[in-house]
Amino acid sequence: MWKSLNLVRVIETLLAIIFLVLIDQCTKIFISKIMLNNRFEDMQLLSFLNIVFVRNTGVSFGMFSEWGILGRYFFSIFSIVIGSFLILLAIFSDTKVFRSSLGLISSGALGNAIDRVYFGGVIDFIDFFIYNVHWPAFNFADIFITVGVILLLFDNIFNTKNEI
Repeated sequence: MWKSLNLVRVIETLLAIIFLVLIDQCTKIFISKIMLNNRFEDMQLLSFLNIVFVRNTGVSFGMFSEWGILGRYFFSIFSIVIGSFLILLAIFSDTKVFRSSLGLISSGALGNAIDRVYFGGVIDFIDFFIYNVHWPAFNFADIFITVGVILLLFDNIFNTKNEI
């Protein structure tokens, strides 16, 4: 499963992660400026999609948001440690799907960690809904994490190399 360290693989992996973190951060800054100019009022883009401004001080779905400053530092450090560990795993992985999955997850974790450090919480702005049923607001980092986990699951389920 683990090949020797390849400099090209290291550079590709790190550049991809940096690119994804930049996409995440740039979209959050862009949306924050738009929302500031719009007095932070929700903006409807499509019949099922709004742009909103939510500062999530907890984790998924706002859990643990009552932890305050302790939660801010704990979840920031936790995200940075996990994101960094996943980068190392991705660099040493020999399968492209596994490496890509871990790269997506780590870039999402690091993107949200940056928000926690600088803003005290994660900036969420995508509000997907059907009629009056709204999914919790999310951002591109959350999308990266979700797609990475789905890729890992598919790779695990459909990988033809069964090790017994």
